[in-house]
Parts: sequence; structure tokens; C-alpha cells
Amino acid sequence: MDLYDYLPIVAFMIAGLAVGGAILTLSRIGPTKPNPAKEMPYESGILATTPVRQRFPIDFYLTAMLFIVFDIELAFLYPVALVMRDNGIPALVLLLVFTVTVVEALAYVWRKGALEWR
Repeated sequence: MDLYDYLPIVAFMIAGLAVGGAILTLSRIGPTKPNPAKEMPYESGILATTPVRQRFPIDFYLTAMLFIVFDIELAFLYPVALVMRDNGIPALVLLLVFTVTVVEALAYVWRKGALEWR
């Protein structure tokens, strides 16, 4: 493997930096006329009637984190199984241990009531 193999990665990184820099630069161009009406927070064109900084319950974050953890594990299970297919029985045992661990973690979270929305 030589450095030529990394050329597409470098090209995408340069393109990403160029697009990001262009967006930031173009957002600064043009007249700006700040006034109090433009500085007011709004949601979908409706003025806020409650404090903008309100607290979310911890259940929201816990549910989001659990979704991310289990979603990522299941999303990568099939590609990993395909890659490890050529390794035979040891790979199968390893994937079964991983799957049992994920199911056990899900059962624990379910028993603790973390999946119930209050």
C-alpha cells in the first residue's frame, strides 16, 4: 500500500474544508442591520412564551443514549458478521457472545424501567 491509495481521502478532506470555509466566508458577506426584533428568539416564526432555556428531563437523554448504543450495535452486527464469515466457528462464537451480551444489557435496562417514558 502506497500513499497513492490515500489520495481520495485527502481529496475529500480538502473538498470538505473548502466547502465549509466557503460557507463560513459567504455567510459574512452582505449588509447586516441588527435590530431588537431580529435578535428575539423564535420557533417556527412564533415568539417564545416560556423561557427559552428550559430543562429537559433526564429521561430524554437516557432514552436517546440507549437508542444510540443499541442502534449502533445492531447496525454494525451484520457487516461484522459478513467480514468474520471466513473465520469459521471462532468468529461465530464471538458474535454469539456479543449478541448475548447485547440482549442481556437490553433486558437489564428494560427491567430497570429505563425504556418507559414518564
